[in-house]
Amino acid sequence: MNTDCIAIKRDLEKKYDIPFSVNYKKEYNDPIYIIVPENELEELFEVRLSFRQNIRLIIEIQPQKYAAGMIDDIQHAGMEKRVVFLKYLDLFMEKKAKVEVYINQQSRDMRKPSSWDGDWEKFGIRATRIMAGEMENDTQVSTAVEWAGISVGMMLALLNVESSDVKEKRYLEGGVQKALVNKYERNPANRELCLAVNGYLCKICGFDFEQVYGGLGHHFIHVHHIKKVSSYENQYYLDPTTDLIPVCPNCHAMLHRVDPPMDPEELRHLMQDMNREQETNDAEIGSNKD
Repeated sequence: MNTDCIAIKRDLEKKYDIPFSVNYKKEYNDPIYIIVPENELEELFEVRLSFRQNIRLIIEIQPQKYAAGMIDDIQHAGMEKRVVFLKYLDLFMEKKAKVEVYINQQSRDMRKPSSWDGDWEKFGIRATRIMAGEMENDTQVSTAVEWAGISVGMMLALLNVESSDVKEKRYLEGGVQKALVNKYERNPANRELCLAVNGYLCKICGFDFEQVYGGLGHHFIHVHHIKKVSSYENQYYLDPTTDLIPVCPNCHAMLHRVDPPMDPEELRHLMQDMNREQETNDAEIGSNKD
C-alpha cells in the first residue's frame, strides 16, 4: 500500500471507526483510488476516485458483488437517514460537483418520494467535478481524502453505523434526551457532514486547533447538538448542517454547565460581554499608570 492510500485509510478509519481497504492503480496513466469498508463477504459498497488528466475528478459508488441486502437496507432507510443522505447530495452540489443517483440504471431525483418506491435491483452514484487550476494549489492526496470522506459518509448515512439503538421506554425523559443527543453527536455520518459544511473552527470562540498545535490539531474539534430533543412534539429529523455545530472542548463544557445546555448564541454573547469588560478594565489601568 503506497503512502497516499495509507493517508486515505487512516483518515477514514479515524472518522468512521470501521476498517477500510484502499488500493491504487492507474488507467491510461490516470490515478484511481479504490476504497472499500472491509467485509469478507463483499456485502457493502466500493468508492472509486479517478483523476482524469489532472483536470476532472470522477467519483463512482457501486455495491459490491453480494450487496443485495445492503441495497434493500438503503431503499427502506427511515426518513431520518434519508434527510441526512439528501444533505450529502446538497453538499456535493455546493462543492460544484455534478452528482446523479441511479436506480436500476436510470437516473432518479431522490428528493421525490416516488424515487424510493418499486423494486431496486441495482443502485449506483456517479459524481464529476472539474478540478482545472485547483490541483496546482492542492495535492492530489488531500483532494482524495476530502472526497473519500464525503462519499463514504453519504453511504453510511443510509446504513446502520451506530453501536446501539436508543429505546426510549428504558429511560426517564431526561435520560432519553441525553441519549438521543449523544447518538446524534457521535454518529460519524452526521459528524462528518456537520464538519464538511461548517469547518473545524469553534463556532463560539473561533479557536483553531491546527493554527495553535500544528498537525497535531488538524481536524480536531467537538460537535455539539444545538436544540433540545424534547422541544419537538412530532418526529424529529436531524439536519447535521444546522442542528450540529463544531465547538472547542472549553466552550462545549461551558454549554453543559447548565441544564438544559445553554444556547450557543447566549454563550457567544456572554464571552463578548466579558471581553468588552476586560478591555475597559485594561484601558482604565493604562490611563491610571499614565
